[in-house]
Amino acid sequence: MSSEQSADTTNDLLVEREGAVMRLTLNRPQRRNALTDDVLLRLGAAVRQANADRSVRVIVLTGAGDKAFCAGADLTPGDTPFKPDFARMQLPLADLARAVHDCQVPIIGRINGVCMAGGLGLFGLCDMAVSVEEARFGMPEVKIGIFPMQILTILRDLIPPRFLNQMCLTGQPIDSKTAFSLGMLNKVVPAAELDAAVDALVADVMAVSPLAVRRGKYAMHAVEAMSFHEMMAFTESNISAMIQTEDAREGLAAFNAKRPPVWTGR
Repeated sequence: MSSEQSADTTNDLLVEREGAVMRLTLNRPQRRNALTDDVLLRLGAAVRQANADRSVRVIVLTGAGDKAFCAGADLTPGDTPFKPDFARMQLPLADLARAVHDCQVPIIGRINGVCMAGGLGLFGLCDMAVSVEEARFGMPEVKIGIFPMQILTILRDLIPPRFLNQMCLTGQPIDSKTAFSLGMLNKVVPAAELDAAVDALVADVMAVSPLAVRRGKYAMHAVEAMSFHEMMAFTESNISAMIQTEDAREGLAAFNAKRPPVWTGR
């Protein structure tokens, strides 16, 4: 598939389009793809761009190289996101999390290596994730005297409480096998099979109704803070609207005609 890559490939974040797929690559392998304010801000901008573009069907998030997905915040003086700025109301990682929360495009994490601290936060923002066997997952912040405050917010519903407590309070990582057993990963594969596994998941998403996916992801986030009766009222009104869409009519017609559907996304 042909790729349309952003003009400046020396960027710390590469944004590429392959048809309906947007690929975001943290491009700092020399720093294990550690995060800076600039990278986080550009990630947020790319997610918002994808959400506004109805031709984007899937986002794939990964890191450059074969050692690390993301090792967390860059702790190098001058590059770190931990610079104090009390005039700033919103921090870049939190702002990225808000952008992802409002994004109706599915995000697939291609976890190609170490996934630590802020990198685990990025991992938690993904809707699905495929990992290499060698990957390690952890929140080592307590080892340098801080705590994964924002990351904890992102991971609360992804990691079971006892393991979340252990990872936050001890700083000790877990391996990919454990992460898979906890339900954090969709699949764990040898490194040589990573791209094929991610591409298969992308193909699965691309095969279904783009409108159903976008409206469905919107609903999944919308009901998070609702009571049971609020959730039922919200979802019953939404299913009635979805049945009237072109994609729903096409899906039912294709099912009855025993043919592949042709989605319009409307």
